[in-house]
Amino acid sequence: MLLPGTPVYPAAAGEAAAGARPAGEIEEIVVTARRRTENLQQVPISVTALSGTELAARQVDAMDQLGSVVPNLQFDKAAPSSGSSSVGQIFIRGIGQADYTPVTDPGVALYVDGIYIGRSPGNVLDLLDIERIEVLRGPQGTLFGRNSIGGAIKVHSRQPGFDDTDSSVELRLGNDDLRGLNFRLNLPLKDTLAANFAIGRVERDGYVERPWDGIRTGDRDRWSARGAVRWEPRDRLAASLVIDYSTIDENGAPVVSGGVNDRQPFATFGNAVLASCEAAVINPAFDATPAGGPPTFPPPGAPTGDAPGCYGAASVPGPFVSEGTFPVTSELDSGGAALTFDWTLNERWSIRSTTGYREMDMLSSRDGDNTPANIFATRDDFEHEQFSQEMQLRFAGDDPGLSAVLGLFYYDESGFNLVDVTVPAGAIQSGGFYDNQSYAVFAHGTLDLTERLALSLGARHTEDRKAYLPDQFSLGDASAGSARGLFPPTWPELAGFYLAPTGPLAAGERILDYRESELDFDATDTTIDLSYRLAENVLAYATFSTGYKSGGFDQRFVGPTPDRAPSSYRPESVDSLELGLKTSSFGGRLRANLAAFDADYDDLQIIVRESFNPLTFNAGDARVRGGELELEWFASADWEIGFSAGYLDTGYRRLNQAAQDSGVELGNRLANAPMWSLAAGSAYRLGLGRLGEVTARVDWSWQDTVYHDAVNSERIRQSAFHLVNASLAFVPPSGRWQLTLATRNLFDETYIVTGNSAFDTPAAYVERVYGRPRELLASLRYDF
Repeated sequence: MLLPGTPVYPAAAGEAAAGARPAGEIEEIVVTARRRTENLQQVPISVTALSGTELAARQVDAMDQLGSVVPNLQFDKAAPSSGSSSVGQIFIRGIGQADYTPVTDPGVALYVDGIYIGRSPGNVLDLLDIERIEVLRGPQGTLFGRNSIGGAIKVHSRQPGFDDTDSSVELRLGNDDLRGLNFRLNLPLKDTLAANFAIGRVERDGYVERPWDGIRTGDRDRWSARGAVRWEPRDRLAASLVIDYSTIDENGAPVVSGGVNDRQPFATFGNAVLASCEAAVINPAFDATPAGGPPTFPPPGAPTGDAPGCYGAASVPGPFVSEGTFPVTSELDSGGAALTFDWTLNERWSIRSTTGYREMDMLSSRDGDNTPANIFATRDDFEHEQFSQEMQLRFAGDDPGLSAVLGLFYYDESGFNLVDVTVPAGAIQSGGFYDNQSYAVFAHGTLDLTERLALSLGARHTEDRKAYLPDQFSLGDASAGSARGLFPPTWPELAGFYLAPTGPLAAGERILDYRESELDFDATDTTIDLSYRLAENVLAYATFSTGYKSGGFDQRFVGPTPDRAPSSYRPESVDSLELGLKTSSFGGRLRANLAAFDADYDDLQIIVRESFNPLTFNAGDARVRGGELELEWFASADWEIGFSAGYLDTGYRRLNQAAQDSGVELGNRLANAPMWSLAAGSAYRLGLGRLGEVTARVDWSWQDTVYHDAVNSERIRQSAFHLVNASLAFVPPSGRWQLTLATRNLFDETYIVTGNSAFDTPAAYVERVYGRPRELLASLRYDF
């Protein structure tokens, strides 16, 4: 890891501690993952861990920036169809969640202070007062928490300290009118009681202009706060309580148009009702009957030929301009509490209880086509609450010997996601109410067969229940959506009606019956690994693990289904084999970790489109092969160099007919899975004598071509690109304050972060989200 940070490596279910390291030597990290003290290089786990200090030094102040520093991690900040910059899409090794709706479980689990975060809205966390972040790759679930098929990200807040104040205040300024303030305070109250508190505020102008109303999207307007209390009444008992809250009030995701397909119906109808487009007109007599004639002249399938005032495939105003007129907003409130008890029964047995509660409210609105035409627009109202309880019984035997954990996990969530959809065919309310539960028992044990050879076995049994109550009905014609009166009725003869694929529906008519549907799933997953110490500082390991992600319901429907109930999809599963090597050499100055894996996925869940609505399908079987390399080298006491690489070879082994009909081909790559991702960085510390010291650092990342959907749409494909960040930090001899000047995206690269394409469907639109242009930042931090 790179100066001035020091890496902290905690294993999956353990804690980490670190002693002081000699100058110019990588810190020796001590972990207790197998219930005894070990160096991180002797623990057979594929993980990247970053301390809070290092995250700050590498300019990672929000979760979506992790992708540039962690190999084979993609963290897109804005699911395009959500309209919010706080709804992230997380993928590890090509596996994740492409949709944000509550009926789809994440492929990568996110934990905050040991609490599983069940839904995507609010997962683009500001990293306020963070102790460390761990990114675990591959199936998880036999050591802690919820089962996860792709991997897990664990965020650990800074714990209260009993010995010192360890407090600070930081002011941040930058271009685009950036203003930020972070304050953290540690309070040792008694020998056995301590507390800390942190609050953060950030404001910044957006970087995508909307000429229609003059606002800028992609802005930041956020408050974050957290407080923690740690109580250790005696040596064998400890309790901690962490409470966090954040609120967001922004203009929406920085989404722009990637063009519209004027051969498809929605674009044809949208152009026809624009006064500026004379190449297409609405047939006022159209009433959805053969006698009414065609809906437009010319009919869908005949393009406008880039006629003046019309929108087509070439109507792309640029990466930082949106011509949308539908109202946009992004409001979100989220918070929760984590209560942990640790009770040491004796030298070998201990118990841990982790209780969590979280809730979230989101309101977002978007113009999907980003044009003045009525092509596609949505408004989301999302409420969620969850409760989780985990119990662990731990055993630590002699060294060498046996260590084990037995755990129980319970998770309950409920809420609703109601979506107003406005299209030329009319307006509908989509979505509904959900109520889900998950129960699990898991066990994991490690036996030292010899001083060099260790065997670990783990198992997990999970039972999931999904319940969904659709609340979906016609709102009427295009004038009756959430932005009432913004668009006129598309066809005068259908005023008051939504034209579903099955025929006109009057306002209030239901698309699906208002009745609850239920599904039950269960699975048993296993893990086995062998680790062998080839030398004192060289560890080799092999791990085989299985994983599972539950099935669920679809929630987006444009017309009644045959049984007037929501369709559903099956679970997906994986068999994964991983080989790894961890080495430390040159007296601890060089560390190299290498992992290679081969994973087979069955019934892989992907998002495809049926008519104009995206649905989740079990596409078939897929294979993902690849690996990660991470290097750290202290070239001298003051010069540190780091390098990481991720490689992914992805493809489908089998595709069912539904996936092929939607445009997915056997030769396609998986979404959000670039073949190569590289990162390198260097930091050099220069002493200035009595003036203090200055640290200069440069971080570079490069990503191969990436597709943002299963269809591999060229309109949202991002070709290979690189980013460079740089900073200069000055610290006086007292070390009480630090001045930092920094830049992100130094060479002002223009690149697509994520996207959503309905270009070849009746919906006809394309959404793109680009990264922010070059950023200039200055910060001043004072420690007290």
